[in-house]
Amino acid sequence: MARPRTGSVIPDKKRGGFTARLTYHDGNGNRKDVRRHTETKTEANRLLNQLKRELEDGGAKSIDADRLTFQKLADAYSEERLTEPVYRGDEKVAGLRSWKDQQRRLKLLSDYFGKRFIKTISFTDLEGYKRQRLHQPTYRGTEMAIATINRELSLLRSVFGFAKQNGWLIRSPFEQGKYIISTAVEAKRERVLSREEEVRLLAVCEERERRHLRPLLIAALDTGARRGELLRLRWQDVDLPNGLLAVTSYKGKKTTTRTVGLTARLRAELERLYELAPSDPGGLVFGIKAGFVKAFDTACKKAGIEDFRFHDCRHSAITRMVQAGMPHTEIMKLSGHSVFQTFARYVNATGETARRGADALDNLTRQLEEVTANEFVN
Repeated sequence: MARPRTGSVIPDKKRGGFTARLTYHDGNGNRKDVRRHTETKTEANRLLNQLKRELEDGGAKSIDADRLTFQKLADAYSEERLTEPVYRGDEKVAGLRSWKDQQRRLKLLSDYFGKRFIKTISFTDLEGYKRQRLHQPTYRGTEMAIATINRELSLLRSVFGFAKQNGWLIRSPFEQGKYIISTAVEAKRERVLSREEEVRLLAVCEERERRHLRPLLIAALDTGARRGELLRLRWQDVDLPNGLLAVTSYKGKKTTTRTVGLTARLRAELERLYELAPSDPGGLVFGIKAGFVKAFDTACKKAGIEDFRFHDCRHSAITRMVQAGMPHTEIMKLSGHSVFQTFARYVNATGETARRGADALDNLTRQLEEVTANEFVN
């Protein structure tokens, strides 16, 4: 049988005003006494009724969380959820693959909401965060992408969901409104590297301080593999005699491995790296663990290439495979896509393919005109 709770509104003789007081017992049987000071008796009665409702709906944890700040919630969430992934065989059994990216996003959220009590954060506050981020430029000086803000808000929604699961919140502020996260308005990347740009970029990477980028760029442009997949490549995954790569993807809960062929220039780059590398099958092929983005941005700037990111190499590779006439099903096997809708986002129409489309329609029109003219003459 649950122990009774008692509530009262009493005058505050020291500070003036009134105090809403609720006495109850938590799950361990410990007596709790919660007090909230207000200026008026009416407000004190409202607070007392609110405390009673929270105790009824959310239990003692909900009341205990009245002074829980977002920073403390974020720390608890990070410790519980944002941990390095653990694999058993080919299956992920714990942790998060993107834990480092999520920790970076959580830091941004904590900088904004950190000192606020979680129960005081409203849907309007979420809109305020979104507005602020929309007006903040990226480190490149460009506009903040909607997709970037959506990922941050999605994480924020997960953090408040975590608070609900632990009984610290009855209702998430995301439940107070709609459509703050809208993927429909996200700008889709359609940047494809032209052949002329590629020549300039690779030429810049011949310079000593950026020489380590050249084989990585060629691998990305000639295989369509993701950055993480390439950085994790080890020499045991490379079959130089047969010209093949075993690329492992860690997307989702299970790892998958696909075989990708080596172009002549990529094979030459890997042979050069192999001659220089220590005799260790488990060694990293490109010798880069992280942190090459700044060097890549500098290379693009020196080559006069604008609005190009490393992931756009994947777009470029897949688009080139389509231009080469490869069937979509074969390209998906090479790129590691299992859903056609996702794959289709990477297939971009360049000026060359757009011109070929117009030429094909012109040829069809001429053929139809010739058939019509012949029928008229006959």
